Amino acid sequence: MRRNLWLIILLLSLGEMYADERNLFNDAWRFHRGDTLGAMQTNFHDYHWQMVDLPHDWRLTPDSLNSIPTEADTVGWYRKTFTIQDSDTARNVYLYFERIHGKADIWINDTLIHSTSSSYEPVRIDVTPYLRAPWELNHLAIRVANSPTDNTVYHGAGITHDTWVVRADRILLDTWETQVKTSQVYSRRGKWHADLQVSTQIRNTCASQGEGWLRLHITDPEGSKVYDEQRPIQLTDSTTFATKVTLRNPMSWYAATPDMYRAHLCIGVDETMCDSIAIPFGISTIAYSSEMGLLHNDERPLIQGSTLEYNGRFTGYTAFRRAEELLVGHMQYNGYTAIRCPMGLLSEHLLNACDTLGVMVLVDAFSPIHPDEQWSDAATASLVKQYRNHPSIVMWCISDDSHKHELLSTLDDSRPIAPTDILLDYRWSDERRSHGEKTPRAYQLDAERMVSSITMGVSAPDTTRTDTIVWLPEVQHWTWPGYEGKVMKVNVYSQSDWVTLNLNDRMIGNTKLGKRAHQATYYVPYEPGLLDAYTSFDLRRLWQPRISRSKVKLSGRYKSHFLFYTAGESQFFYMSSDRPKTPNANGELCFVKIEVLDAGGYPVPDAEIPLKLRIRGPGIIIAAGNSREMSPSIHSVTTCQGSAFVVIRPLKKEVGTIRLTATLDELDIADTTIEVVE
Repeated sequence: MRRNLWLIILLLSLGEMYADERNLFNDAWRFHRGDTLGAMQTNFHDYHWQMVDLPHDWRLTPDSLNSIPTEADTVGWYRKTFTIQDSDTARNVYLYFERIHGKADIWINDTLIHSTSSSYEPVRIDVTPYLRAPWELNHLAIRVANSPTDNTVYHGAGITHDTWVVRADRILLDTWETQVKTSQVYSRRGKWHADLQVSTQIRNTCASQGEGWLRLHITDPEGSKVYDEQRPIQLTDSTTFATKVTLRNPMSWYAATPDMYRAHLCIGVDETMCDSIAIPFGISTIAYSSEMGLLHNDERPLIQGSTLEYNGRFTGYTAFRRAEELLVGHMQYNGYTAIRCPMGLLSEHLLNACDTLGVMVLVDAFSPIHPDEQWSDAATASLVKQYRNHPSIVMWCISDDSHKHELLSTLDDSRPIAPTDILLDYRWSDERRSHGEKTPRAYQLDAERMVSSITMGVSAPDTTRTDTIVWLPEVQHWTWPGYEGKVMKVNVYSQSDWVTLNLNDRMIGNTKLGKRAHQATYYVPYEPGLLDAYTSFDLRRLWQPRISRSKVKLSGRYKSHFLFYTAGESQFFYMSSDRPKTPNANGELCFVKIEVLDAGGYPVPDAEIPLKLRIRGPGIIIAAGNSREMSPSIHSVTTCQGSAFVVIRPLKKEVGTIRLTATLDELDIADTTIEVVE
């Protein structure tokens, strides 16, 4: 219980990675879809433009859901005004855009200060020389151009990730130049040790130079200090610092025990601390060879996962903290230990969740999205430096480019670099069909991956298909009106020694499973009622890592059931939110599920009913859909297999009650409320 509480606290805290004065810059932007002459000028009138908060993907608007931008509609403009304080005149001010989907040109006060060379490039700009006097308005304008190569692939459009304003002392630690990597984990005299390499760069923009000091201390996953050192350092325009640290009895970062440390670095002169940063990291060593494959802490990890696709993401390419946490948690619950993530969907929120939950990430790939883009060395370096301290990243994957391979090796030699196609072996082939239904192979993999001790799928008789090699679709329900008396194929999947299947308290079969056989097949004449598959399971078969201070000791067996109830006619709708109360902070989302139930409260699996949506209160709908597709409008949704989903974003700086209502034939049939608090 203590460990779970710590993981929750850590997950909530990882959003603030650095100890600079680092403030979100997401609120109150003006947006216009389409190109506009003179929009970069300070005297341009944008009062008629739409007010938006970041992250923002202009696909996720009521008039453009499921649309592919055309050549005439691939430009968006963002504008914002801001001021600086009197104290800012003695500091450096930076703007940090984690990701802009599209080629961006950035102006401040009529001056073009930065242009990106490619999509997905992180941007960090020192805007100090371009700012006006304290309390005078500064005008920021950004033109984002997205030119798709065809009309079938959508690559995102807009400022889709968080944006920050960072204020730092004139003597500062460069976060992107700071790296904590594990050299080796080894045993000496019966005790485990970990050698770390800590490096950083100090930038001095003061006119004077001289001697200062740098302090490094490291805290373990429980917050206890395990290393502390302070040493003098000569401050020039740019000073590099590197040291070796040895930790005893380390808690290594594994999928089962994702223990996170923090390296705190402070730079100062005399008695004054000028800057400090805190870098979360995990203790892990990664190697790859053609003979052994991928080795994580000298062991072969269980890699099972798939490529993270844009299709079906209700939040588009936008990186909301809440959405990424739920996504990674759901994937892990369904047996994922690894994610192959394209650059367009990579984010700090996603990696923070993978760090905390113990999901490995394989980053793919460093290449231009559009033919007219140039993925420069500077863009590659920025992205690698931005994310390389996340222990969840276990591999960089690139196309066959020897120059890029050499560049990546220079930037990060702690991870293997592989060609893009090497990851094909890690995909879960034929797991889901295009419309969202699982295949029998997917249910079998659930048993192999220990997602659940037992699961079950049902196939209806199909007289039109004679090829027994092709898997018939399997669904998870026992509601088949019109099939009474017909023989249904029921597959039960489990890693246990045996499974038993009952129908309405009558035993259909009791099957012994072998060490490699995880499936029992039964042919059952259909009749309405209760289909019950059960087994007993040995808890000691759960996998445990080699290096862990807190190994879980499990013993004994428990009985596990998997039940299907025959549903009746659709009687009512039930609407529920994943959280009845939500803060009005940036990145917060609420996911509402709509279910079609029968009189007994059981889901009706074949219900496809069109509903209209209405929302009141301090929140907006940003997406709606079902297991097959997103809805073409945020104002309506159709249930699929008896359910649908709605994504709500609370409004910033507002409190009150959000009420979401579903309407059928002009009648309100279901609603739910969400309290929005400070």
